Parts: sequence; structure tokens; C-alpha cells
Amino acid sequence: MKPGQTLRSMFLLLPAILLAGCATYGAGINGAIQDVQKGDYAASEAKLQKALNPTGNDRLLYNMELAVVKHLQGDFAASNVLLDKAERIAEDLETTSITGSMVTLMSNPRQGPYGGADFEKVFINYYKALNYFGLAQLAADRNGYYDALEGARIESRRLIIRLNDLNSRKGTYAEQNDKEQQTFTQLLKIFEKLQGNLVDMDRLEYRDDAMAHYLTGISFEMNGEYDDARISYQKAAKSYEGGFSKQFRLDAEMTEQAWFDTIRMMQKAGGYKTESRALAKKKLSKARQAELKNWTADKAQIIVLEHKGLAPHRKEMSLELSVNPALQALEIRPYFFGNDKAQLAWFYVLYADKNIFDAVANYLDAAEVGYWFNSFTKTVPIGPLWNTAQDMGLLSAIGESMRITVPYYSPVKPMGESTLSVDGERSLMLKSSNPALMAVQEQMVNSSTDIQLALARSSLKALTAQSVASASGGGSLGGILSMAGKLTAQLTDAAETRNWLLLPGDIRIRRVAVEPGEHTLALDSTLSAGQRHSAQTQVNLQAGDIHLWRVRSLPPLAGAAKESEVKQLIKVAE
Repeated sequence: MKPGQTLRSMFLLLPAILLAGCATYGAGINGAIQDVQKGDYAASEAKLQKALNPTGNDRLLYNMELAVVKHLQGDFAASNVLLDKAERIAEDLETTSITGSMVTLMSNPRQGPYGGADFEKVFINYYKALNYFGLAQLAADRNGYYDALEGARIESRRLIIRLNDLNSRKGTYAEQNDKEQQTFTQLLKIFEKLQGNLVDMDRLEYRDDAMAHYLTGISFEMNGEYDDARISYQKAAKSYEGGFSKQFRLDAEMTEQAWFDTIRMMQKAGGYKTESRALAKKKLSKARQAELKNWTADKAQIIVLEHKGLAPHRKEMSLELSVNPALQALEIRPYFFGNDKAQLAWFYVLYADKNIFDAVANYLDAAEVGYWFNSFTKTVPIGPLWNTAQDMGLLSAIGESMRITVPYYSPVKPMGESTLSVDGERSLMLKSSNPALMAVQEQMVNSSTDIQLALARSSLKALTAQSVASASGGGSLGGILSMAGKLTAQLTDAAETRNWLLLPGDIRIRRVAVEPGEHTLALDSTLSAGQRHSAQTQVNLQAGDIHLWRVRSLPPLAGAAKESEVKQLIKVAE
């Protein structure tokens, strides 16, 4: 084949380059997720074991995903064995830096081990606590029941340690609010707005988890440790109130529920008579103050916890990197024929120039590319380093353009209401946590690092390809080798698209006080696109019992028609 024909063939590979990002982690385990939606957990487990390596780079995800499948099966002990392994792996990876790994830089982030997001590590302990609650309800005798509750209590302590560590690293919501009141910080934010920055990354940091605090409160209450329960419920209330509820778009009533339970524990622990009355007047509505009288020792409690929907898939976006000599800058743009509206929106909000430098770029380049195109441009001025970049061959290695990849999430669509019926008396479930938004916001916080690493990775590959061509002696052969090396490098480039996909999209909760005896519980849940699922169970409770009913509401597969199949889409672990 002649050199010209070779080059033309290489350019025909461009669509393949842009489609290379399709092989994401989500696509790899989609079949296993579909089996969970069908209720076929054995098939899902088999597919996960085939797709993920328990000792490879996906070992953390292997244990976390399988643990959820075991949890849904009701095999809580096996689920906790997997979660114990996941916790050890996550801790090991926290102390092992892979940032400087040459393999990762020269290929893509998926070649390194997945260490998990901060909120995912919290959910490891969260699920372990839920498994212990499940073991308690399955216990054959009172000793087994209390042993399982002790396990939940220990896991709650671990959750507290992890949340305290999170607070120490990222600051509490109260500390963030104090920071925002400082005059200098306010001035900085004014000038940030003048520059056109749309995203305040400090507000998107995952710095606490009110729902995790609330779960530890339930654990301590079940163990009869009422003062410890009070502390956990109060931490949950302050977290919801301080910013957690607003950040993750949760129901405002959840804050009042956490204060309600704080006051209940103050009354139950004793010694807080004056404080509890004052707090009730300050934090509770008249109706909730009156309701406190119904929560007496001769009643039983029902807590309904709904895990709703699925976590969003992290995806990959292809971007074009080019050189702008007039500005002595690098420019990054989306491939308009390869990206959808969600990708363009992500790029514009997080990357596109929206400051005075953008106006300069528009003015200098308007005759060539137009104003509209420049509104989807990220300019990276290298100024004093321009000559260095030229001398090391970076600018020539980039050439006309080069592909880089970054991760992103599509917008998360909110799900509808969930309604609980207890013996026919209906009440709305409260949105208490939102893992889907946690994932999206954490990715937004990391977006600056994502694009820096993508630039460094692709540039290093391009320089390596160019050096191979130079070593061949240049000429036509050298040009072909350079182009081949550059295309190969771009075909192998990939963004980090791994995340814990069997987590719920959001979490809802409702607790009610009931008389001892038999009760019929029903949950009617509206998911995305108006899909509705329902679940039902019966319980027989004694005075003082606290019964936790866990429901996983999952969207049906497209085209699911049989009523028997639809009923399997809800897994109820009693």
C-alpha cells in the first residue's frame, strides 16, 4: 500500500476512534443488571463473576456488586463476607497511589485498580449494617437476634469513624457555611461570577452523609442505647439542616423527622426534660409535637426503607484537542457529530470558556470559526511555556488535532412519589438520600482533574508516537509510523467509567408507631417515565418491637409484559 493510501485509510478510522469510548464498564455488566431487574439473581451473579475479576483491577467492584445481589437474595451473611473484602480492598487502595503509574498514563485509567468514590465507601458500611438488621429478623432465637443487632451496632461505630474522617478532610456543612460568611470569600465569589464560572465546587463536595448518621441512630435504638441513638439522630438532623438536604435535593420533612427522633431519644434516655421540650418547640410543627405522645413504650414501630431505582452509568465523552498559535494556547472542543446534548451540556457547564479570555478568543477567531462554535471551546493558555512545548515537540505531536476523553454523567431524572399504606392508612415516603446525585456531583468536583490527566495522558502518547517515527529515520515511512502511532494511541485512550451500578438511585424512608398485633403493609412506588411498582407484606409485632421492612424498587425492562414477571421486579426482604 502506498503512503498516501495508508494515510487515507487511517483517516477513515476517525469514526472508530470516536466510538471507542462505547465499551464502558456499564456496558460490560449491563446483562447482570438486567437479570437483577428480572429478579434472576443467580444469573446476575454468574454474569458478574464472568465479567469482573475478583483479584484484578475491578476487584473492589466485584465484591460490591455481588454483595448487593446477595443482599437482594436475602443471603445477608454472604453479602457481608463480600463487603468485608470490599472494605479491606478500599482501605488498601487508599494507601497505594497509582497516580504516577506509567501503565495508566500510557493507556487509560481503566488499566489501574478502581478505588471507589467516598460516598461508595460509606455505602459499604451502610449495606453491612442493613445485612445485620436482616440477619436479626431471620434469627431463630433471641440470642441470634441480639448477636445480629450487636453486629449492626459495631458497623454503626465504623460508619461514624468513616464519617468523622470525611468531615476532617472536607469540613462539615457548618464549617462550609462559616467559610461562606467570610468577607474575603464573598468577594472572591463575586469575581468568580464576573468570570462566568457556573459551578461552585465547594458546594458539591460530599462532606457528610445524614442518612448514614440516621441509620446508626436506628441501630443504637434497636440495641437500647438511647443516648447514643440521640447523638446519631442529632448529627443526622444537623447534617440535613446544614446543607445535605439542599445539596442532594431531599425532602425537607426528613430534617424534621431526624429532629423528631432526636427528641424521642432524649425523652427515652431521661435527663433531658427541659431541653427536649425547648427543642420540640423550636424544631417541630404543632402536629409533630402532638405526635410525640403516641410513641410510647407499649407501641411497636415500623420502619420502611425503600431503595429506589439504579445508580446512573458513568460514561465517556470524546473531545478534540488542537493548537491555537495566535493565542499561544491549546483548545479543546466536543466532536459535534459524535456527542449528544447531555455531553455538550456537561462540557459547557464544566469546561467551556465563560470569562474575559473567551471574549478575546472570540474576537481573534471569529472570522474563522464563528462565535457560536467558540461558546463550546475550552482554552488552555500556556503562555510562557509555549516555547518549551514547542521545543519538546508537543505542538507538532498534537498536529491538526488529537482526541482526548473525559468521564461524564447524563442528567439524572427524578423519580415519582412512593406511598406507604399501613392497614389502609396512607403516608408519603420521605426522600432521605440520593446516591445518583452524589455520583454526578462527585464527578463534577473531579472534572478539572479529569481534563488535566486526559491532556497529560494523550500528550505523552503523542510524543511517544512521534519519537518512534523519528527513530525510524523520518521521511514517508516516519510520517506513516507517526500517524499510525497517534491513531493507535487515540484508539486505546479511555476515560474512567467505572462506578458501583447496583446502588439505588435514591433512598426513601417512613416510620410509624402502631399497636401490637398484625398489620398489612403496602408500598406503591412511581419510578421514571411513570412506571409503577408495588410491594406488600404482613407483620406481627409485639410491644417495643422495631420492624424494618426493606424494599428494592427497580425499573422493569423495556417490553416486559407478563404480570408474573413484573411482580419479580420488586424484591422484598422481610
